[in-house]
Amino acid sequence: MKRKIPALSLLWMGFFLFSLNIQVWAQENVQFPTRNRAAQYYLGTENELLVPINIWGFVEKPGQYMVPNNTDLISLISFAGGPTENAKISSVRIVRSDPSQGNVVFKINVKKYLDTADERLVPILKPGDTIIVKGTTFHWISRFFEFLSRLSILAQIVYFIALAQEYLTR
Repeated sequence: MKRKIPALSLLWMGFFLFSLNIQVWAQENVQFPTRNRAAQYYLGTENELLVPINIWGFVEKPGQYMVPNNTDLISLISFAGGPTENAKISSVRIVRSDPSQGNVVFKINVKKYLDTADERLVPILKPGDTIIVKGTTFHWISRFFEFLSRLSILAQIVYFIALAQEYLTR
């Protein structure tokens, strides 16, 4: 015997598919307005020009900072509490949105600057820059072994439960 689908269910299904298509069309056709360059600057308490800069990753206090204009990378990392012990400072990335060039990514070797004190290695940041401080390979390897350790503990527990069940069923 064939089961009939009620008309109301078909109507709801059609409405759902229609709304899903509208959402997909809206996401594909949305155009983000270009950023107002003047809105990227703010005045501080001492009438100094402040710019927003993002810093992510292996620093003590990641987030967005309003820093004085012409702040360099070392100063921003210092504002964020400095790098953590697992930070890979030999490859810090700066992601910059430049209207003439599009998105540009710079790799900065902060370790080399700390070894040589060559100020040419440290760039001045621009409004809207995002700084990414990655973790070291050692950090990721130690996280992997930590995961394996927890997995082995779980496997031991499962093994002991199975052993206890076998013992009790004898």
